Amino acid sequence: MNQSELVQNLDSFFNSAAFNEEPHWRPRLSDRDFHILERFALPEFRNGSWNGLLLDNTERIDRVYTIVFPAQDVIDTIIAREVARGAPGALIFAHHLLTMDQERRRFLLISEDQLEELKEHHISFYLCHAPLDHHPEISTASALANTLGLREQARFAQREGGPFAIHGVVGKPISFQAFAQRLAKLTDVDRLRYDQIRHNGLPVQHVAAVPGNGADPELLEQAITLGCDTYVTGQWWFYGETDYAETQRTRMRDLLLSGLRLNLLGVSRYATEMVVMREQMLGWFRAQGVDAEFIPQGDPWA
Repeated sequence: MNQSELVQNLDSFFNSAAFNEEPHWRPRLSDRDFHILERFALPEFRNGSWNGLLLDNTERIDRVYTIVFPAQDVIDTIIAREVARGAPGALIFAHHLLTMDQERRRFLLISEDQLEELKEHHISFYLCHAPLDHHPEISTASALANTLGLREQARFAQREGGPFAIHGVVGKPISFQAFAQRLAKLTDVDRLRYDQIRHNGLPVQHVAAVPGNGADPELLEQAITLGCDTYVTGQWWFYGETDYAETQRTRMRDLLLSGLRLNLLGVSRYATEMVVMREQMLGWFRAQGVDAEFIPQGDPWA
């Protein structure tokens, strides 16, 4: 398939130009990484919404790789597979521009060496962040809610672009332990972190699904107002050494100490956002006549 046709279909379906995310990504880039991005990224990307085609490395595409974060192991896996195939032309469809260095708590761009290899082996890169969170048909929240089997789904949590989270019911109430085990299995994690679990003694029936970073007391309060008993997200306790992170932790402590009646389950940002790549985007690309494969991340907590 011609890359231009596939990109046009993606741009149209997700309305990628409508979400200006330069203010979101630019502050997270070091000066060095920004200069690297300037060198490799399309001018239309840098001067546009910071969604859409980022790397233009091929004219034809016969395989798409869906990913969440452009982690080193994920990009290395894709490059190795394309080298083995003879590099006929491929596209990476990613939810995030940057990955996280957990040890040093900083965001990282794809390395310069890997960017060179992507170019050499005809692998383009398409970024779809806010458009994938807010789309009415295919989204991070709808994929998570669907895989959890939530019924009577409704959106909430307003951001620029519309609501991005979903709440619904699981049917008959089930125990917190049974639901937590089911959640871990459905999101392909072998464990749940103790510091992201808070059982408030409530059986699970009415669930808020908030993919990615749900560490915002206002979102928890909205879930309570909607009648939810359980809050599922990537992380509800904020990490990091920044002033903002400390402010969020202080607000969250105050909320928890106030007698919050809500079960909290953080699976990992990656695990809650990968479901759309695994469950919905593969089918979308295959409907376009292109082979598609989801590439998992080695460590879901990275």
